[in-house]
Amino acid sequence: MSGVLTGRRAAILEAVRSNGAVSVAELAARFSVTQQTIRRDLHILDSNGLIQKGFGGAFAAPGRVLYGYQERQSEQAGVKKKLVMALEEFFTDNATVFVGLGTTFASLHEIVARHPGCLIATPNLDVAYTCAINTDATVYIYGGYVRNKDPAILTVSDESRTRFKFDVALIGANAVDEDGTVLEFDPMEVDLTKSILKQARKVVLVVHHEKFGRRAPHRIAHVRELDVLVTNGNAAQRLRSADMLDGVRVINVD
Repeated sequence: MSGVLTGRRAAILEAVRSNGAVSVAELAARFSVTQQTIRRDLHILDSNGLIQKGFGGAFAAPGRVLYGYQERQSEQAGVKKKLVMALEEFFTDNATVFVGLGTTFASLHEIVARHPGCLIATPNLDVAYTCAINTDATVYIYGGYVRNKDPAILTVSDESRTRFKFDVALIGANAVDEDGTVLEFDPMEVDLTKSILKQARKVVLVVHHEKFGRRAPHRIAHVRELDVLVTNGNAAQRLRSADMLDGVRVINVD
């Protein structure tokens, strides 16, 4: 792998990590090389499974995470705990709840434990384990492939996606574009989430403020389609127009 990650290719990979997606034209200008040179770099990175090469650019490869689990778990840990604690009001005894992927929900079992009889359906192995061990909740795990170096299941499409009617769906995101689009890196993750949103009475997006302005290639929804946004910082200032949040309840943990 050391032969693959030359200085420029390592920098390209870091750009994808930071921005979610990068265009060939942007990279060529940044490194003062031709677009053909950048395309060759992207082809090599793609061949080694480090990115996914697309038309005119590159983004994260399906089934892979940009940051390792331990790295993401420790990132913004205090903020993530506050975000999760703000979700208590959406839980009732015997509620049916979908919980999406992401380390943000690592402490959710603390809330679930206070509401007996819940059913938690999730592709998030971390959430499934902590809820099964620490609460009396019934835990349903969606089947599929376990993502490389991550406690996440990339689910396959089957009848399980329409099995439940959720009182609330708790979802995260890799990015929220300034035009209000909620984005993810992994298309398999997006596919499940889109299916679940149709089955939920209430949709709650939980993201820390650093996700605003980031890039990722795959669309989950638009902020207008949410019922609740739980975040820190001022979300309206990070969007092109504050009107996008009309009709969306915003909970700011700060």
